[in-house]
Amino acid sequence: MIQKTMEINAMAHFWTVKAFLPDMIKVNHGHVVTIASAAGVLGVNGLADYCASKFAAVGFDESLRFELEVLGKDQVHTTVVCPFYISTGMFEGVKVRFPSLLPVLQPEYVAEKIMDAIRCNRQVLYLPRLLYLILGLKAYLPTKCLAVICNFFGASNLMDSFVGRQKEE
Repeated sequence: MIQKTMEINAMAHFWTVKAFLPDMIKVNHGHVVTIASAAGVLGVNGLADYCASKFAAVGFDESLRFELEVLGKDQVHTTVVCPFYISTGMFEGVKVRFPSLLPVLQPEYVAEKIMDAIRCNRQVLYLPRLLYLILGLKAYLPTKCLAVICNFFGASNLMDSFVGRQKEE
């Protein structure tokens, strides 16, 4: 399962970009969207493999953006999307301690925000907006303080009630 997680969440970005980026570079026009996760910038208890794959996606986007800048391809843009849980069934059963602050997101809402980010050439999109604050704190606070904050928000037991997407019979 770890290999499949890495192939889907990390390697798929490499293969997709390999297929499309050369033509974008040739005409200096295009936009690469990397779908990562909030778990790609904040570790989550019980999701080490998933987090590692999403951290890889975030790093991929950042490196790609720098490479395009060095090449002078200022009209080939990248956006990395780091949403909290999306109600697709993949994380069925996950319980959020404060759903009004960190809601499980609707796919239509996320898609709308991604389109807005593409139109504005936004490099990074965190959803919901509270993630910007949490990540700002991550940059400045000692690791133990961040752990206390994340535990307060329930990050240590998010997966306790996880059942995942149920197969239809």
